[in-house]
Amino acid sequence: MRKWLWLLLLALCNPSVSPADMTVDDFAYGIKIDVPAGTAVAAMSLPEQVYASVCRRDLGDIRVFNTGGEPVPHMIRYAQTQSAEAPWRSLAFFPLPEEAAPEAGGYRVFVRTGPDGAVVRVDPRPATAPDEYARSFLIDLSRVDRSLTQLRLEWQPGEKTLMAAFAVDASDDLVAWTTIRQRAAISDIRHGGRRLISNTITLDRSTQRYLRLRQLNSGPAVPLIRIDGRVQPEGRIPIRVFLKIDGQPVPESPGVFEYRSTGAFPVDRVNLIFDQANSMAEALLESRNDDPKATWTRRFKGLFYRIDVDNPPLTSSPQAVPISMDRRWRLTVDASDSTIGSAVPRLEIGYRPHDLFFIARGSGPFTLAFGSAVAEPLKVNVAALFDGIGRDRDNGLERWVMPQDTRIVLGGPQRLAPPPKPLPMRRILLWSVLLAGVLVVAAMAWRLARRLKG
Repeated sequence: MRKWLWLLLLALCNPSVSPADMTVDDFAYGIKIDVPAGTAVAAMSLPEQVYASVCRRDLGDIRVFNTGGEPVPHMIRYAQTQSAEAPWRSLAFFPLPEEAAPEAGGYRVFVRTGPDGAVVRVDPRPATAPDEYARSFLIDLSRVDRSLTQLRLEWQPGEKTLMAAFAVDASDDLVAWTTIRQRAAISDIRHGGRRLISNTITLDRSTQRYLRLRQLNSGPAVPLIRIDGRVQPEGRIPIRVFLKIDGQPVPESPGVFEYRSTGAFPVDRVNLIFDQANSMAEALLESRNDDPKATWTRRFKGLFYRIDVDNPPLTSSPQAVPISMDRRWRLTVDASDSTIGSAVPRLEIGYRPHDLFFIARGSGPFTLAFGSAVAEPLKVNVAALFDGIGRDRDNGLERWVMPQDTRIVLGGPQRLAPPPKPLPMRRILLWSVLLAGVLVVAAMAWRLARRLKG
């Protein structure tokens, strides 16, 4: 009896044998990756399909397999190679008076440039009245070393509402001009102690040496005092994906709406999209995971708006929030400071995909497998294998590749379903030991009672 008890205790304390490495069919879906010959470390941005099918928010149910079905070492980093937005820099600009109307050869102005092409002076022919602001400006980009992606305008503050539309042209010689932004609206609206300001103009990465900013509307000229520019970050073009999600009102909770994203995206930007003109909402945005018992976490509180004073309408910009991979979002609108009526605004989420690095060992094409309810993150620290990934792109070991667009089925969607819970062997063994002990004690008591009677 004692020997049997010891065997039970040994089985209870013996650790379980670790399962074999997972195969490609243990995952629901996959994407093929073609890697050029001679590549040591391949790198790619995770496609949207991955976020839609993974089961783990830490992306632990992802593997990379070669053609032979062997897993290769991989590592995931959040946007490590995607540079943050470049800082704003002041740009040299020159007013072009109203009388200097454009002719076939450009503006009737005398432009003097330095040896490097920088504008050193603009001499208009007739002078405008001293108190009249210009409606067109020449912007000198000859000292900007990279493509310009945004302009930011600053003007003298005033009491009245300011709204205007601008066009942006580009040129290398100040003669031939190409329009790179046909119409961009700017505004400065003040009401009830609030201020809605929109003063940035997005460009299509202009590489030309000069820009011409033209006010299109016939209203008062915007009293510009400063123009800043933002250049394209160095390295790979930063990617930010924006998705729009339809919401549903929460029953018996006026002004509360819930949304569910199609994947565990690393969201870092949020906005509201209004389909009705002149809508505004002072709102609180929260998120949580799919667990109904999870608590809501505050992500952003502020003003979202759409004002139809021109085409296109003025809209609030996406707001930065702490990175969240929650799938469920809740919007609570303050009815006293909102004008959305019964309409349900759409939620816009923006995210930057993770970067995946893997050792191109074996032959390709490689398979990025993802989506498994039983997979766990790799236990081996492979960071040492990727020395050089965090360095400058020109000196790094990685080669960037593009995965195929088509998602393939591996083990199928059943791999996303949690497996049935295993029998609680530890509890069974504990109860077995307890029951065996009770039986041993009962047997000993019975034998003792018989001896006493004898």
